[in-house]
Amino acid sequence: MTAQFTAEVDQNEYLPEGGRVVDAIVTVTAQGGDLRDASTALTAAQVILVDTSGSMAMPGTKIAEAKKATAVAIDTLRDGVAFAVVAGTAGAHMIYPGDTRMVPANPQTRAEAKAAVSRLRADGGTAIGRWLDLANYLFAGQQAEVKHAILLTDGQNQHETPAELQRVLDACEEVHLRQPWRRYRLGGDRAA
Repeated sequence: MTAQFTAEVDQNEYLPEGGRVVDAIVTVTAQGGDLRDASTALTAAQVILVDTSGSMAMPGTKIAEAKKATAVAIDTLRDGVAFAVVAGTAGAHMIYPGDTRMVPANPQTRAEAKAAVSRLRADGGTAIGRWLDLANYLFAGQQAEVKHAILLTDGQNQHETPAELQRVLDACEEVHLRQPWRRYRLGGDRAA
């Protein structure tokens, strides 16, 4: 039997006057066909990138909602999935685990990660390329069949040039084994 795919699109149907950007959420569902069962699930790695820039504090509900969404994402990780949580400002900062690596999801690591996320505060700039660069670095150390990043943000990319962001986006598309990876220190600073 051939798998059947359906797609649903949800978006805000109202644009502000002069607005030119519509954000949408696309949900793709597969049914039937030769779908794998849970015993043969693909291996996966998940990086959750949370915008903690100053704009997330205005109003404070934004950072609160981002923390809730991050906790839900952590709760949905199946045991064994490698994961990490990164806070994004003008740099990229490891939130969980505390060093630059990924850990397998289990009840203990999920609880520790949610506790770390609960302490997030909004302050600083926005440089999305730096966040994606760190996610790309984390994924390079994983042999997972599926590598997925969730980016929770409200803002515009303000603290890097469009060319810098494009360089990172291009690197994210490359095969990880061919990419010359940089090493990171905590706080998102690049080491030589």
